[in-house]
Amino acid sequence: MIHRLRPIRAAAAGGLGLLLFCSACTAGPTKRFADVIRGKDLAYRGNKTLRTNPEIQEKRRALQASLLEEYSRSPEAFIRRIPKKDRNFLFDAVVDGQTMMRVGRPGDGGKWVCNPQALEDHAVVYSFGVGEDISFDTDMAGLFGCQVYLFDPNPVVAESFPSLESGYSCGAGRLFYSPIGLGPVSSEKGREWDLVIKGRKCATKSLRDIALSLHHSRVDVLKIDIEGGEFSSLHDILSSGALGALDVKMVLVEFHLWDSGLFGDFVGLVGAMAKEDYWLYRKEFNPINIHCAEYAFVKASFLDAGPDREPGRPERPR
Repeated sequence: MIHRLRPIRAAAAGGLGLLLFCSACTAGPTKRFADVIRGKDLAYRGNKTLRTNPEIQEKRRALQASLLEEYSRSPEAFIRRIPKKDRNFLFDAVVDGQTMMRVGRPGDGGKWVCNPQALEDHAVVYSFGVGEDISFDTDMAGLFGCQVYLFDPNPVVAESFPSLESGYSCGAGRLFYSPIGLGPVSSEKGREWDLVIKGRKCATKSLRDIALSLHHSRVDVLKIDIEGGEFSSLHDILSSGALGALDVKMVLVEFHLWDSGLFGDFVGLVGAMAKEDYWLYRKEFNPINIHCAEYAFVKASFLDAGPDREPGRPERPR
């Protein structure tokens, strides 16, 4: 009997010790949480509760604006304040479309589009960066009748498109391929347009020059997934006024934040997009590498577009 009681007593003693340990663990945080609650109570006291969609949208934009304002005052201090583990979570959607749909395959390759029902007939999609997957491109053509222009100077990709002139039918839409890269590809002076892949120098052009060569006065959807080249290209697109000149509705870009030094550049680009009235409506982490994420921006005026296309609506001249 004694031998049987010893484990019970030991277990009881151990249980009491565990209970006291857990109590000690919770006592500190509970006190700190109480302080947090009192502070939040003071901050929110007298505030009007959010009851309408416009109020909530305004609050979401205001939160982003406060971050961008802090960054503009002192980029270095802002970058030091944000822990590296939190940087990829800092910016998220601030607006909502009436309809949002993920187009393309599950996982890496699919993209979120906003209000696709409001796109023009034969909407023009520029897709920079083909890689190994064109599910987004074929679905934009097949589901919405878009004219999708794919650009990727990689020689391996070029071998998959033997026909460059006539393009390829895909449902009500059509796909075209060009072995051109989006530039500039670097911010290094004298090497802005130098792109070498597999030992081969590849042609690069700016967004405006590409649209001019294709006689396009508008680009409805701009997709950029070019493995780190998005930073210099977006700077050029924004500084040249290409988004407004081409009436771009959506910008779907995968940011590759491989280097922590790119974080400041990324924040600056989010702020520059906001100044052009482009707002985040979706973010999705790359399933393979969390340092890469899809950021989807929409022009504010496109959010106010009509809910549905009317049958037989005349196509806008291109």
